[in-house]
Amino acid sequence: MITIKEIAGIAGVSTTTVSNVIHGKTKEVSPATVERIQRVLEKYHYTPNISARNLASNKSGIIGVIMKRYRDMENNRFVDPFVSELLGGIESSAKEKGYYVMVYTACDIQELKKLIMSWNMDGMVMVGFVRDEIYSIQEVCRRPMAIIDVYNTLRMENCINIGLEDGEGMYRVVQYIISCGHKKIGFLSDNDTNLDHERYLGYERAMRESGIFVKPEDFIHIVPAEKNQVANLEEIYKRSFEFTALACVSDYYAALILNELQDRGRKVPEDVSITGFDDNYMSQIVRPALTTVRQDAEKRGQAAVEYLCAMIEEPEKRQYRSRIFPAELVIRDSVRKIENITRYDPQEV
Repeated sequence: MITIKEIAGIAGVSTTTVSNVIHGKTKEVSPATVERIQRVLEKYHYTPNISARNLASNKSGIIGVIMKRYRDMENNRFVDPFVSELLGGIESSAKEKGYYVMVYTACDIQELKKLIMSWNMDGMVMVGFVRDEIYSIQEVCRRPMAIIDVYNTLRMENCINIGLEDGEGMYRVVQYIISCGHKKIGFLSDNDTNLDHERYLGYERAMRESGIFVKPEDFIHIVPAEKNQVANLEEIYKRSFEFTALACVSDYYAALILNELQDRGRKVPEDVSITGFDDNYMSQIVRPALTTVRQDAEKRGQAAVEYLCAMIEEPEKRQYRSRIFPAELVIRDSVRKIENITRYDPQEV
């Protein structure tokens, strides 16, 4: 590859002038000289050596996106549309700010700590970890972090918490289900930690405030791993007869259960009502369209990178901060209104 020194000789200018043109610093360079240098760059197909530039600035230009993966849960972390939307927001914002994104999934914290120590990342976006896991990672890594869907993070150093009104969002949708006359409402999730736990607490609060007793068996466990899912879906189909409504922890699971029950002859919402959470494309393309809770995963991803880059570039901004995004109830067609009930007023939720 041609060097900057060789380009300078061909164009008859200094290496500093060539470097300024390559990096867009052309205020002190005449238009004619800029054009001459660019012709040489194009002729010899010059590409800046990013590794060398980052080495000189002591930066890698890489933001790591580390996602928690559970051994006994889904094999593919990217099936859920929430993850895709989140990554889309992270990537677009990182590209705009001149960073590259490295994505990694991990279920073993010790393995992850080795990876973090071996990679020269400028900062990290952590998705789906619990607080103690973040503390453990911070023992070996002092790089700034944006943490997503990690709870109980008060005063955690060197990070920004990008949160969501998870509990409040589920509380609102369950309130709406109750206002439609339902009392037998199941909660469906694959775990009871982090955001799923917060959403369960919102479900439980709405039920309790309405005088409805919640039993442990009202938590319906769905198995995300495909190898066990056939038997699990058979069990969920049988258990669906115990309830008039199912509040699902995500649109992904709501759409899966909706299709499964209807394939087996149960009508939604006539026989059983179903709600989701996220308001991604699945909630709108299934029939009936899902009543759900809207969050903007793409904006959350963009915000994570914006705050993270601020911490990377300005170390004095590395004190703990938190930004909680709103969760909005979206009413569609998947909840049946049982007769002889008080009409639902969204202003009261």
